[in-house]
Amino acid sequence: MEYTLVRTKRKTLALQIMPDGEVVVRAPLRLSKQQIDRMVAEKEAWIFAHQQKVLQQKQAKEQFSLADGRFPLMGQLFPVEYMEEGKAHYADGVFYLCKGTEEQLREQAQQLYRTIAREELSRRVAFYAQKMGVIPTALRINGAKGRWGSCSGKNSLNFSWRLMLADEHSINYVVVHELCHILHHDHSAAFWKEVERFFPDWKECRKQLGKVSRSDYFPE
Repeated sequence: MEYTLVRTKRKTLALQIMPDGEVVVRAPLRLSKQQIDRMVAEKEAWIFAHQQKVLQQKQAKEQFSLADGRFPLMGQLFPVEYMEEGKAHYADGVFYLCKGTEEQLREQAQQLYRTIAREELSRRVAFYAQKMGVIPTALRINGAKGRWGSCSGKNSLNFSWRLMLADEHSINYVVVHELCHILHHDHSAAFWKEVERFFPDWKECRKQLGKVSRSDYFPE
């Protein structure tokens, strides 16, 4: 079995299946290649099973279509209806898009999410900012995939529209998390104490957000 060998100052051998199915073996510096080959061979069935799982997940993401019929929004799934003409919009629990190519549908959908994100997050930021006695200097919506939100040194808040794919409780947690940075521009004990005033279950919120970040929606 082919694999990429990485030697480090570790005491045990570890196997890792990368997103593209590549097998990476991390081994101690002094472990012989013969021993490594034997141990990898013993784990062949495990490796194959996990490679298949990873590749299936990758294929599912690549095949995801915005025309599948439902969009996630704040913890729920809502239907999509397609119009012959007009402007894409969201109303009464329904996403309305103009018929077009996959790329055009995706662009319409993302623009709708940005609009919804600005409305929802502006309202939630105002609500919690008043409770916390803080004043953000600005609120911006971006398309970040690796970061739900951020707070600049000048107390300007930034949120990814992708946060709208999460449930409401987790969305509120991110809002409070960033507002807390106006009081503490770090992740010190004092910062987390402030977060816990509003979200004692913040660790669970982070787990839920992790699940959302691994979902198949809008992988690009």
